[in-house]
Amino acid sequence: MSDNQKWTLREAIFAALAITFVLLLHGAVPFLMMPTLGQASWSMGFSQSFANGSLFSVHAHDFGLPQPAAIAFGLAGAWPASLLIRLGLHAADAYSGMAACWLLLGLFSACRIGRRFGASRSISLLGGIAWMSMPIIWGHAPYSMLSLGIALLPFYFLSAFRLFLIGSEKSRIPVSAIALYFAAAIVAIFMDGYTFMMFAAGASILLLHAALTRPRMRLSLMRVALPVHGASFALAYVLYSSYIGTSGFEADSIDFFRAWGLDLSYIAIPTRGMLWLPDMLGLSLGRSDEIHFGDSSVWSTTFSLPVLLLGLIAWWCTRAQVKMSSGILLVALFSFYMALGPSLKLNSTKPASLQLTHPRQQSALMPAELAVISSGNAWISENLPGFKIMRASYRWSALGIFALWLLIMIRISGLDKKNRVAWLSALTVMTLINLPDLQQNWQNGIDNRSMLQQIDRDLVANIGRHVRPGETTVFIPWRNDFIANYLAPAARFLTFNAGGDKNLAAAQASWSPEMIALGSELDTEEAPIAAKLLVDGTADVVVLPYFHMLWSAHLWPCLAETRATLSEEDEEDFRRTPGFLCPAERRNELQPFVLALKRIPYVEVVESTLFATIRLRPEFAGSEKRAALTKTILENIQYPIVLGAGVKEVPYMLRAGWHGPEANHVWSQGAASLMLPVPRDCEARHCEAVLKFAAYGASQQRPLSIVFANGDQSWQWHERIVASSGRALEVTVPLVGATGGRSISIAIPDATSPRALTGSPDARILGIALKRIDLSYK
Repeated sequence: MSDNQKWTLREAIFAALAITFVLLLHGAVPFLMMPTLGQASWSMGFSQSFANGSLFSVHAHDFGLPQPAAIAFGLAGAWPASLLIRLGLHAADAYSGMAACWLLLGLFSACRIGRRFGASRSISLLGGIAWMSMPIIWGHAPYSMLSLGIALLPFYFLSAFRLFLIGSEKSRIPVSAIALYFAAAIVAIFMDGYTFMMFAAGASILLLHAALTRPRMRLSLMRVALPVHGASFALAYVLYSSYIGTSGFEADSIDFFRAWGLDLSYIAIPTRGMLWLPDMLGLSLGRSDEIHFGDSSVWSTTFSLPVLLLGLIAWWCTRAQVKMSSGILLVALFSFYMALGPSLKLNSTKPASLQLTHPRQQSALMPAELAVISSGNAWISENLPGFKIMRASYRWSALGIFALWLLIMIRISGLDKKNRVAWLSALTVMTLINLPDLQQNWQNGIDNRSMLQQIDRDLVANIGRHVRPGETTVFIPWRNDFIANYLAPAARFLTFNAGGDKNLAAAQASWSPEMIALGSELDTEEAPIAAKLLVDGTADVVVLPYFHMLWSAHLWPCLAETRATLSEEDEEDFRRTPGFLCPAERRNELQPFVLALKRIPYVEVVESTLFATIRLRPEFAGSEKRAALTKTILENIQYPIVLGAGVKEVPYMLRAGWHGPEANHVWSQGAASLMLPVPRDCEARHCEAVLKFAAYGASQQRPLSIVFANGDQSWQWHERIVASSGRALEVTVPLVGATGGRSISIAIPDATSPRALTGSPDARILGIALKRIDLSYK
């Protein structure tokens, strides 16, 4: 059907209504709504950070210190949003505007696919609405760019159809099709890794099927389409790997793939609280992580019975007339097969004993014995590149749902007006079944935008009065701190904290032992560790948040005080979230730690409603005054020194290369540095520090060389000890001539881990266990 014919007024009105409906459905209406809050604040932190830099900046320099942070997924959304922020839009409206653009591209591409197979504009628009109504798309709005990536599947496969000449009478592949395919692959990998893999796998199946079933086109496909297909995905992978600085991420256990696999009951029966019509008719089931494995996204987004039935009927009706129908069915079958995960599940739930001993997310992973049977695809998830990181197996169903929708569109496009009515009616009913409670859904979109603006008023403005632009901060205890991504670039300070598992792991790799030690719940013994971050200049300010650094980014500020209108299901979910306290409750909980900080004479603590800030007192600020303070602290440390947890002097002595203190010792890594206190009378007298330690894994068959040497160039000293057992050893370090402290380095070139030596789960590289330091005079 020609695309050059003029639009009628009815078509134009229908298109405008379709666009309006899709944007309202997804909450992507700038200045009114925002699709989600948590992931939006996370990704808009990157966008704001990009906007704070040059036009081509694609790394965040405000959070995730000490290295610039690459966004683990969603650069294709975050960077365009940064352009809107540069134009003056609020972060909420920049996110909605960016999402609207990608969603409309998905809608437009779905319409173009319909037109490619002969549908009229109106039918193509109806088909586009049906696609954009799928719960697998809007249900993933809390996962930000994943939702947009799924919405863009029509765009990705439209490029494949053009390259493979599917639905076209042409016999030559145009250059524009090649360029579009390269662009689609790059957009896909920088939007979301899951949909990139769906695109790669689905397009490969279609290309193979086209080559086998269309002999007239085989030469052209092999000479042009196949090389372009391979080169596009290879280039996209190289670009992404270069950007994030690694060739891939660590794979999860196969039990994760199984837990997040698609249970067949989820396809057939919707989850209560998701779909308006099934809820109204009483056809939905309540589900939660109390009895189901994985998380809510697995069972809430995967209901697809209507599109499954219609898609299979459509294939049966078109299999003889349209050869590509069977290729598309193969894509759907492969997708749902991979979505199952490594085991077949049919209403598989947690045993009562597991629910009691490991409630909710503590038992999210699913062992093989609780499934029906093996699906046989575990080897793919464990061994094939790309497939190994598709840990949320159920998400493969998005590609299957798209393929089934595509079969429906092919069927409708091939019918005359008389026979089309029943299919259009079925498509309309399917769309109605797919819809959420629109009033609640639209209110959620309004609330999301309102809460992000409230975060600006309540928190960003407030913290800006306590932390100056350019200052380096540490929020403790650190965790997966979504809100740090937004706060730092918005208030123009720097922070070590970061949100997102991959970004947090990348930042942690360069953190000091003190930083690592402050990742658990705080107690009074950790107050000196927090203060040391200020003394050694790691941070200018330590911030103690009373809001939740992860969950307050999803619901501000907490369940009891939020202004958002929540469904009963959402309220129950937040109520069961561990540790999600309101600021006043959290402030009371942290009072012992705050009082311990206030007892440290060289720091000052300023409390506000939402957080407390800890700084060095003005008389100790500046590098020279901090150095003098460090010298005084070291001089006041009394020998003998027993190393272990709870010893407040330990942070000032252990520099780089140490693990966290244990009960009565502290393990070094393969290389470490140690600052030994030098009492004032040792500046003139001949004093020696005697280090008492043991070497890990030393034996007669495996002797270990341990080298102690000067840690600075002001003096020359070294000593080598060979350990041939785990017995206690000593080394004497001269202190004469040093002021305040003496720095030494420790090297154990053949240090190993318990995992490597004995098969233990402990993968830490262990050098020496430092137990005690004595002082002797000559």
